Amino acid sequence: MDITVPCVFCKHLNRAERGKMTCAAFPNGIPKDIHELKFIHTSPYPGDNGVLYERVSESYDYFNYFKGETM
Repeated sequence: MDITVPCVFCKHLNRAERGKMTCAAFPNGIPKDIHELKFIHTSPYPGDNGVLYERVSESYDYFNYFKGETM
């Protein structure tokens, strides 16, 4: 099954090092719970440095993408 992690739609993702899946919230690696969609990072998660999911743009948003409202 192909699952798209919300992180790729977040403006805080470190796109220079996508293979490592790091971001402003988790500079040492995005937690497994978020990767596996067990936790959607729109609310605080331990160790997130106060940084939450923020869409890259209105037309590039994880939640709208899966509703068929973007791209």
